[in-house]
Amino acid sequence: MKVDQNGKILVNAGSVGQPRDGDPRACCAIYDDKEEKVSIHRVEYDLEKTIQKIESMQDFPDFLGERLRYGK
Repeated sequence: MKVDQNGKILVNAGSVGQPRDGDPRACCAIYDDKEEKVSIHRVEYDLEKTIQKIESMQDFPDFLGERLRYGK
């Protein structure tokens, strides 16, 4: 996405660890100041291992891990 130098832009890439858009991959935004562009990147990670770690933590409710499967 090209950034207009005369205006402002707000980029919400979502959450790296708790996405809500139906895509369970990690997400981030990168701004390239030389090209004046914003790009959104998705990254695969070991989802099941992350869910198991969340479920093993006493202070985290299990639904936080389960919702990772669906990105919601």
